[in-house]
Amino acid sequence: MNVLKRVFSDKVLWIAGAAAIITSFISPPQLSDINWKTITSLLSMMIIIQIYDYLDVLKYYAAYLTRSAKTTQQLMFMLGSLSFFGAMFLTNDVTILTLVPLFYKITKSLKINPIYPVILITLAANLGSIFMPFGNTHNLFILTHFNLNISQFFVMSTPITIVNFIVVFIVTRFFKKTKIELHKLPSVELNIPHLTLTLMVTVVIFLGIFSAIPMWSSLVAALLLVVFINPKILQVVDYSIVLIFMCFFIAVGNINRDPSIVNHLSGLIQTKTGTYLTSIITSQFISNVPTTILVSKFSNYIHAIFLGTNIGGLGTVVGSLANLLAFKHYRFYFKENVGKYLVSFSVINFSLLIILGIVGFFLIDIIPT
Repeated sequence: MNVLKRVFSDKVLWIAGAAAIITSFISPPQLSDINWKTITSLLSMMIIIQIYDYLDVLKYYAAYLTRSAKTTQQLMFMLGSLSFFGAMFLTNDVTILTLVPLFYKITKSLKINPIYPVILITLAANLGSIFMPFGNTHNLFILTHFNLNISQFFVMSTPITIVNFIVVFIVTRFFKKTKIELHKLPSVELNIPHLTLTLMVTVVIFLGIFSAIPMWSSLVAALLLVVFINPKILQVVDYSIVLIFMCFFIAVGNINRDPSIVNHLSGLIQTKTGTYLTSIITSQFISNVPTTILVSKFSNYIHAIFLGTNIGGLGTVVGSLANLLAFKHYRFYFKENVGKYLVSFSVINFSLLIILGIVGFFLIDIIPT
């Protein structure tokens, strides 16, 4: 019952459901519009990510790293780096869900304005999640929709990831070198046998995503693992993400059967540049997940879609679902100066959107994908 309540209280799911219903008046929905490999891959990854979360992997490294922080700048670099690399494997959403509450605990032992650290955690999570196909849910869709192999994906993701880490490093340099004394975060013990099994199943899921083995076998492996470790983990899996994707698949499929809409959208994305700019701009208004599904139906400029939707996660607070999640957590934990948070977030994110947007513009021509 709690699972259903949590799933159907997701406002994004309601929006996606409404889009699926409204567009069904344009054209009757068809089950064939749903990319079942993406759905299976997504569900497998949601399960394995929750297992990692249950095993406290990110909390372990957070406690380990913060012990050695002597200044505010060092602390911010460690948090930014942990968010950046953690999001590659655990998604930007899970990273934010873990690190923002941890940072709240840290603030109890030092005087620091939480606005910029929370923005840094969010920014680093969005930028780091680009590297791996399961760091961002729409990257997983791009991978399965276009049947990319491992080398094709990393050729796209590696250059921008290197640039992104340099950006995160530079942003942390703006924090002062104020000396701090932290109360140590509670130490976390890792369950090595369970972690080893989880890593092995992650490899199996990875092989399924890249079509080396049937994707259904990866889902079975994930389900067997979660039942072995703790079946209750299934209660916290984010099933709403899977349903959101299904709704957007149906909505885009319905739109795709209307010639006038198809002609209009196709006219916007006939070139790499058009696809890239459309991906960035559309993400600002409807988020980068639905934008990816929509644009991918009308364009085969894979690299332009990949860079446009990932960089498009910067900018507005709705550019990425992770942005909304971070805002919700800031408002819940820190409560004060919510308006200032939004202003600061917008200024920083739009500044970086312009900078990385220019970088991405050159990358889509340099790397032919």
